[in-house]
Amino acid sequence: MMLKIWGLRLLETLDLSGISKCSISLEIVDAPRLSHLVMPMSTRLPDWVGKVKSLRTLRGFILPMDSLEGIIGLGELTALSDLKFYFPNRCTGLSKAAWMTALSTSLDKLGNLKQLRVDSFEHVALQADALSSLSPPFRNLELLDLQYGCTFSRVPRWMGHLHNLRELFIGVKQVLQEDVAFIGTWMPSLILSLRIPGVLTERIVIGGSTGFPVLRWFLFDCDGVSFLTFEAGAMPALRELELALDADQWDKAAPAGLQHLPSLETITTWRECYTSKQKAAGSALIMSVFQEAADTLPTRPKFNLCTKVRRRPTEED
Repeated sequence: MMLKIWGLRLLETLDLSGISKCSISLEIVDAPRLSHLVMPMSTRLPDWVGKVKSLRTLRGFILPMDSLEGIIGLGELTALSDLKFYFPNRCTGLSKAAWMTALSTSLDKLGNLKQLRVDSFEHVALQADALSSLSPPFRNLELLDLQYGCTFSRVPRWMGHLHNLRELFIGVKQVLQEDVAFIGTWMPSLILSLRIPGVLTERIVIGGSTGFPVLRWFLFDCDGVSFLTFEAGAMPALRELELALDADQWDKAAPAGLQHLPSLETITTWRECYTSKQKAAGSALIMSVFQEAADTLPTRPKFNLCTKVRRRPTEED
């Protein structure tokens, strides 16, 4: 469907996110006050997007796989404060290096961002180490969600400049103790979600010296749950601990040191599953392990087993 917006000089918001299963080609001409543009997730980012310099919100577009013009145009939208886009599952007709370089260059110019979300179009997380070299100017960023759109080999060091960050969602292949200390010391987030694909090679120890003094919600998405250890003084404000796991790959244990979380009110376990049969398998053991752990804690947190379908992204080849 071709949608043309002509001469609506007073138009400020265009939200078509409720449209589903419909391919839209959008053309906007002469809408100088357009500030908020939200589209269905299947909509291709148009080449002309850089001309709509009044935009402060841009959500829903999938980055093109065969062109750099729209991606380069993102860098012209310096008024943006809220950006959400989708990665394709592969590049077509372009080298991934050129594609990522163009994206990095554009993101480097968006100094007013407060919210940045990156998701995947077909549940495929792109290897995003090319973005680790960013020197982002968005020092006022409050929300950064990269968890299901891409995966880093290590925690990018530029994140240490995001001192106003309140919510962080990230996928990282390898987390070392120095990364834990780095996140906890430099990013005083109230919400942290950490996805670790693959097998952990060393313990993740969170202690009083690590930081996280104001963290209230923590999601740990990893099957090696027993590798997560809390020491005295860890996460003193944490109220909600969520653990996402695959029952077939889970190491059949709860995190160590839960008794050191003095404000813990709720423990929730999410099953990574796709069918009702998978939901049923292993639920009794999960209930047993985590309910027993919750019952022994001084704060007596409530335990929830969530059986809603939750899918991890497939890692890019």
